[in-house]
Amino acid sequence: MNRDAENSSIEMNLFGIQRLKSRIVTQISHEFRTPLTSIVGFAALLEDDEHINDEQRAEYARYIRHEGLRLAKIVSDLIDLDALEKGRAHFLFEEYEIQNIIHRAATLLTEPALSKSITVSKELPNYPIISKCDSDKLTNALYQVLHNAIRFTKPGGSVTLKAETTDHQALISVQDNGPGIPANDIPSLFKRFGKLYHPNEATHGTGVGLALAKHIIDRHGGDISVQSQVGEGSIFIIRIPILS
Repeated sequence: MNRDAENSSIEMNLFGIQRLKSRIVTQISHEFRTPLTSIVGFAALLEDDEHINDEQRAEYARYIRHEGLRLAKIVSDLIDLDALEKGRAHFLFEEYEIQNIIHRAATLLTEPALSKSITVSKELPNYPIISKCDSDKLTNALYQVLHNAIRFTKPGGSVTLKAETTDHQALISVQDNGPGIPANDIPSLFKRFGKLYHPNEATHGTGVGLALAKHIIDRHGGDISVQSQVGEGSIFIIRIPILS
């Protein structure tokens, strides 16, 4: 490669990196700005409106709490992902029942599901599935996948959690009847900021949750994949080694 071609290649790579950084900054800024705007707005109403009644005051406080928790989750996910990518995350592996992880993750998302009238059902075997895992982190990984399913499922839809065993593995699936994922988006789905902001999309995320889930599942010697078709929903499948 001659010098001019080499310089051109470097410039193109740098341009690509700058574009990616710009898109990431836009996405993260949007994710922070939306809840912050709500928090500031409702706090101002509480401070300035002398005529609000107790019911309105409680409602505004709930909005502030909800948006504050949303901000906390974004920050927590970013910190956790950074620690995982840099190898600083500590894992405590103990024998734990997979069904309990599924119940915990589903319980944590009861409120978001109810707020959209989404039915979350579980189809689990009646025998224990035991894995040597970090139960808190594995619960977080499943939480991220389930949260993603609930987020993209329309109000009144359904999400189904299933578990089964095969070849010394637990297969945990999360199936939704959401809009589905375009085939071109699937390869980057589990990468950091793989789901980037598009102004025309009504629903979007930081692109951190699924990347975080994949890192956790990888550390357990498992894997995560997705089967999806636009207009027909998605199935995320998690495979985790289990004890014989």
